[in-house]
Amino acid sequence: MEATRLLLESYFPIASFIAAIVGPKCEVVVHDISDPERSIIFIENGHISGRKIGDGSTDLVLKILKGEAYRDRHYIVNYKATGPRGQQFRSSTYFIKNTEGTLVGLMCLNIDITHMEVAAEWINHVLQGGSLTLPVPMDVASEDKPQESEFLQGNVDDLLQHIINNALSKMNLPIDRLSSNEKIEIVKELNEQGVFLLKGGVSQVASALSISEPTVYRYLQKLR
Repeated sequence: MEATRLLLESYFPIASFIAAIVGPKCEVVVHDISDPERSIIFIENGHISGRKIGDGSTDLVLKILKGEAYRDRHYIVNYKATGPRGQQFRSSTYFIKNTEGTLVGLMCLNIDITHMEVAAEWINHVLQGGSLTLPVPMDVASEDKPQESEFLQGNVDDLLQHIINNALSKMNLPIDRLSSNEKIEIVKELNEQGVFLLKGGVSQVASALSISEPTVYRYLQKLR
């Protein structure tokens, strides 16, 4: 544990260095993945997303932990993220691994481009004339760029509700009309997104699906 903490702390000055170069619109976060509910152990420019040290993981961090996408790569870059106030970010994540190649943490960069997109649209309008064009895409073409997105929310309960609501929004029926199989599919999707890595996951899913917590555990057992 001591070696892991020292390794993670060695990234603190790097995070500060990056934030100082890019400027106040760049949030840099170091996550300790051993505690997803309080994973943020260092943050620069946290005012951008409203997060602070001691806040929890994001939906993408949970998905990374559950899917183990880090095993065959060192980082993911240039994906979209949104903030709790509707801000738009261009984000990248570096996988912090120990000498054995085990993932122990993450260093995440979130650049607030909300106003940049508006400015880009205006500049295109001035340069090209005529009707306004669509904002310049923030994604950078890259073979390594996955089609990811992220919700920058430090409150675990709000994060869980966000993930659950997204899963439920894909259903065209109200909760009380969903069959058992449809609820199992929802639990499967939420499990793949890492919802049950958080202590309150089972409770909130049970409440959202109008089923008991033992039923959620039974569904999870079936999926295994």
